[in-house]
Amino acid sequence: MLKYIKFTLAPFTLIISIYVASLGGNYIWYFFLGFTTLIMIGDLLFGSDLSVEEYKYPFILNLMLYVNLPLLVILIAVMITVIDDQTIVSFIGYCLTIGFMLGSFGVNVGHELTHRKNKKLDMFIGNWVQALCFDNVFAIEHVYGHHKDVALLKDGASARRGEGIFAFIFRSTFNEYKNAFQIEKTRLKRNEKSVFSIQNKFFIALFRSIVIGIVIYNVGSINALICYLISALISKILLETINYVEHYGLIRIDGKPVKPRHSWNSNTFISSAFTFNLTRHSSHHEKANLPFWKLIPYSDAPHMPFGYLSTFFIALFFPYFYRKIMAKKLLDWDKRYASDEERALIALL
Repeated sequence: MLKYIKFTLAPFTLIISIYVASLGGNYIWYFFLGFTTLIMIGDLLFGSDLSVEEYKYPFILNLMLYVNLPLLVILIAVMITVIDDQTIVSFIGYCLTIGFMLGSFGVNVGHELTHRKNKKLDMFIGNWVQALCFDNVFAIEHVYGHHKDVALLKDGASARRGEGIFAFIFRSTFNEYKNAFQIEKTRLKRNEKSVFSIQNKFFIALFRSIVIGIVIYNVGSINALICYLISALISKILLETINYVEHYGLIRIDGKPVKPRHSWNSNTFISSAFTFNLTRHSSHHEKANLPFWKLIPYSDAPHMPFGYLSTFFIALFFPYFYRKIMAKKLLDWDKRYASDEERALIALL
C-alpha cells in the first residue's frame, strides 16, 4: 500500500497549506520553511527509490493528479480572503508559498497530464492547472518542441555549458513563447486555417490565464491580484530552474534518438514522491508517453549532484558554485556517456 500512499504527499501538503493560509499572519512562513526543509533533509535521510512497481489501480494515481487543480484553486481563494490583512512580511510569505505550491503541484501536474494528448479529461485538467500558473503556453512548446529537440544546441529549454541561470531563464522563456506560436502557426496552416483562428491553442492558453487573473481581481482586490501574479512568477522561476538542472550541459547530435544519457536523473525517494517521479527524467525523455508510475529509475543514467530541491536552490542562489560542481560532472559525462560524435561536437564548443 506504501506504493500508493507515497503519491498522496502532494495533495496532503496542499491541504495543509490551505489550512495554514487560512490562519493568516506569519504561520505561512513556518509552513514554507518546513516544506522546503522537509524535502531537502528527506532526500538525504530516505535515500534513493529504485523500485519499479506494478499498479493494479491506476485510477488512484490519476486521482492524486486530478485533485491538485481544485486544491490549488481553494488555496488561491483562501489567499484572496486574507491577503488584505497581511503585513509586508506575511505577504511575501504568501507569495513564496503559493508560488512553490503552483510550481511543485501545478506546473508539474500539468506537465504530466498534457503529455496525454488523446485523453480529454487529462488535457482539460492539465491545461487549466498550467493556466493557473500563468504558463499554459508551456504545454505546447514542451510537448511538441522540447521533447523533439532536447539536448540540441537549438533547444531553448536545454541549458548550455557555462550558461548562467538568469540568462537561461530569459532565453528559455522567450523561446517557449516564440516556438509555441510557430508550432501552432504550422499546425493551423497544415489544416488550412488562419493563425488567428479561434482554434489557435497559443491564444487559448493566454486567454485561460487572463481570465483567471480577471476573476481574482474582481472577486478579491488589487493586493490579491499582485500576490497571485508574483506567485505565478515564482512558479515560473521554479520551472525554468528545474529545466536548467535537468539538462545542463548535455549534448545530442541532431537526428539521433533521445537516450537516458541526455537528461540528469535523480532517484531520491522524497523528491520522487512529491513530484510524481519527475525525478526519473531520463526515462521520461526516452518514452514521453509513459505515465509517471511506469517511469524507470535508471540507476546507470547521469545523476544530479544532489536531490531535486537542493540542486534547485544551489543553481538559483549559488550559480557559480553550481557550475563548478557541474564542470566536473560534465567531464565524467563526456568520458562515460557521450558518443564519439557527441565528443567531437563538444570539442568544437
